[in-house]
Amino acid sequence: MEQGRNFCGKIWNAWRLINGWSVDTKAEQPAYALEAVKWFDNLLSRTITEVEDHYGKFRISDALMAIYKLFWDDFCSWYLELVKPAFGGAIDGITYEATVSFFDKLIKLIHPVMPFITEELWQVMEKRNPGETIMYQRTPAAGPFSAEFLDKFVLLQDAIVNVRAIRAQKGIPAKQVLDLYVADDTLAELYPALAKLGNVNVKEGAAEGASASFIVGTVQMSVPLADFVNVDEERGKLEADLAYQKKFLAGVRGKLSNQGFVAHAPESVIAAERKKEADALQRIEALENSLKALGL
Repeated sequence: MEQGRNFCGKIWNAWRLINGWSVDTKAEQPAYALEAVKWFDNLLSRTITEVEDHYGKFRISDALMAIYKLFWDDFCSWYLELVKPAFGGAIDGITYEATVSFFDKLIKLIHPVMPFITEELWQVMEKRNPGETIMYQRTPAAGPFSAEFLDKFVLLQDAIVNVRAIRAQKGIPAKQVLDLYVADDTLAELYPALAKLGNVNVKEGAAEGASASFIVGTVQMSVPLADFVNVDEERGKLEADLAYQKKFLAGVRGKLSNQGFVAHAPESVIAAERKKEADALQRIEALENSLKALGL
């Protein structure tokens, strides 16, 4: 009951937030908003595909949880956070229309299990004709989506979580802009979104001197923290991570050097192990570079 009540509140407050934004139809769509719309459009299509599959197999609970997560975690916690205008500012018309369209599709997905609040919101979103009801609306259809782009956005989310963790650990205010160095251009198309959500200046390369480093996928990222970082503490974390990665690499290489395993395992399994080996080598190199940056 409490979960349902809280979800109702989340849905209602999400619309209040969106409906309360000032809209500037002449404003150009920012790059970060363009990326946000592209991401959520892809994610919505993938989730609709998953939900239809769950319904087709009578996995009702799985379908409901997929919709719940899409709205609560992805739409509210990430998408709205990324596109919302600065305090006292206005959102551009293109992004606003896309956001309203997403909300409309979301409440249509939710409607079969939460009919009353979704009907109420659908009626107030715009003027309806007498007798019109959300019950007669078609369920949103899935469009094409890019799994590769969605995977990249997961890496961006991981990067944001790490940057926020560094702020919390070092007591750095969220309003203070930090430099974030990225070792390669894997996430280059998402730099504007990374900059907005993390409140960082994104720079390619490696940070010099004392810094806090982390790895997203196989991409090394670092934040210069000359005024904040405890060198000994940071060294300990890096050395522990390096020891773990070397142990992991030894385990993978042990499998690959086992002739019985190589001779009988499916090619896909062997390929996956070789990828683990390559990823571990990249992480080890990145960690060793981070230790060198600390003067070790």
